[in-house]
Amino acid sequence: MRRYDASIMSALPGGPIASRPLHLIWIPDCSGSMSGDMIQALSFAVREALPAMRIPPMTGRALPPVPVLVSDGQPTGDSGSGLKALMDQPRGKKAIRLSIAVGQDADHDVLTKFIGAGELKPLQASNAACLVSYIKWASTAVLKAASSPAGHPATVLAGAAVPIPVAPRADPGAADVW
Repeated sequence: MRRYDASIMSALPGGPIASRPLHLIWIPDCSGSMSGDMIQALSFAVREALPAMRIPPMTGRALPPVPVLVSDGQPTGDSGSGLKALMDQPRGKKAIRLSIAVGQDADHDVLTKFIGAGELKPLQASNAACLVSYIKWASTAVLKAASSPAGHPATVLAGAAVPIPVAPRADPGAADVW
C-alpha cells in the first residue's frame, strides 16, 4: 500500500490539485424604470441568494466570471459604453454573461446584446416569485455545475467555457405579474 505524499502533489505543474473558483457578479439595474415593486423584489431576491454564495478573490486559475444583468432592459444612460468597457477587459472577453428580464415589458434586445451571440437567451421574470427563483438558480446551480466533475451527467449549454445548466421554467401560474 502506497501512502499519500504531499510533496509529490505540490511538485505538480501549477501546484497541488485544487478547485477552480467561479465568480458570479450581480449587475442590478437601479435606473428609474426599475422603481417600486420591481426594485423591491430584486433587493429581496439577491438577499435570499447571498447566503448560498461565497466569492473568494479572483485568481489566475479562476474560471471565466459569470456577470448576471438583472434589468427591465430600459437603460436611462449609455449602457453601450459600459458593455464596451467590460469587453475591453481580459476577463470580460472570456465572461459568460447571463441576463434576467424583469417585467413583461422588458426590452429583450438590450438584454440579448449584453449576453452576446450564442445559445443563451434572457430569462423572463414576470413576478417576484419567478425573479427569486432565477436569482437562486444563478447563485447556486451555475456555481454547482462549474464545480462538478467533468463526467458529471448534467444538462449544460453547448460551447460554454463554464457549464451553464438549463434554467428552471418560470411558474406561469403565479398571480402577481408586473
